[in-house]
Amino acid sequence: MTFAVVPARRSRFVPAALGALAISLAACSTPSEAPAAALPAAALDADFLLIGEIHDNAAQHRLRLHWLETLAARRRVALALEQFDAIRQGALDRARAADAAAAAAGEPLARRARRIAEAAGFDFRGWHWEHYRPVVELALRLDLPLVAANLSRAQTVAVARGTAPAESQPEDWGAAEQRALETSIRDGHCGLLPESAIAPMAAAQRSRDAQLARAIVDAHRRSGLPVVLLAGNGHQRRDVGVPRYLAKLAPGSRVFSIGLLAEDGAEGGEGAPDGPAGALRFRQRYDFVAVTPQAPRADPCEGLRAKTPQRPAAAPR
Repeated sequence: MTFAVVPARRSRFVPAALGALAISLAACSTPSEAPAAALPAAALDADFLLIGEIHDNAAQHRLRLHWLETLAARRRVALALEQFDAIRQGALDRARAADAAAAAAGEPLARRARRIAEAAGFDFRGWHWEHYRPVVELALRLDLPLVAANLSRAQTVAVARGTAPAESQPEDWGAAEQRALETSIRDGHCGLLPESAIAPMAAAQRSRDAQLARAIVDAHRRSGLPVVLLAGNGHQRRDVGVPRYLAKLAPGSRVFSIGLLAEDGAEGGEGAPDGPAGALRFRQRYDFVAVTPQAPRADPCEGLRAKTPQRPAAAPR
C-alpha cells in the first residue's frame, strides 16, 4: 500500500516551511507492520500535535501508531484521547498508579491496557478497541502520561438538548465558521438530520472542541511535556476545531494539525470531498495531510438511513 503525504498551507500557529508539495511514501503491505512514513520537523517540535483519524480506518491507526513511536523515541510526550472522558481523569490517574503493581506481577500488557481504558470511560461497544489498544500499551510501556480529554456522551447530549450551557464561540468566530461547522454536521449525518437539530449539534461539537483544547493545555502545564491529541479529523481542523480554542488558551504555542484522508475521499464524519476542489479544501484545513487506503466497509450513509425514521412529507398548502 502507499501513503501519499501532502503538506497543507502553513498554519498561523506554526511558522514553518513544509517542503515539497507531495511525497509518496512506500508502506509495508502487511497489517502487522508499521508504515514507513515521516512526520515533518514542525510536527516533531510542536507543543501540541493534533493527529486526526477516520475512526474505523485501520490503515490510519497503524500509520498514526508509527508516528507516535517515532515521536516518543525522540522526546517524551503526553497522549490525549478523544475516546477518554475528561471527568474520568482522576480514575485514570488512580488506575495508572495501581498499574505498577500489576506490571511487577507480570500481568499481560493487553489486560492492563484494557483496565486503564475502562477507568477512562472508553466505550467498548461504540469504539473498536483494537484500534486504540496499541496506543494505551505504548503509553504503559514507555510510561507516557495519558490524558482523558473529551466531554462524556452524557455531557455532549445535554449541550445538544439545551439542558447544559454550550461553550462560547472562539475569538473571531463569524458566519463563515458557523456555516462551515454546520455543513460538517449536516454532511457527517448524510443530510438526514432535521434542520432544527443542526445548530444545537454544532454547539455540542464546539463544546467538545473547547474541552479537548482545555484538557491538552492543562496536561501541558501539569507535565511540562508536549501533548499529542488523537481525535477525529473534524476536531483537528484549524478553521473550526481545537486550534481555534488553543489560540486563546495557549497563545504563542506551536500547534501542528494533521488530517487523515482515505483514498476514496472519505474524511470521517464530514462527508467525502467533492472532487479535486473538495480535496483541496480538506488540505487547507490542516498543516499536513496523509492519504491512506480506504477502509473496507459498506456505505455508512446506507446504514444511517436504515436507522433514521422517515419524516412525513409536508402537507400540500
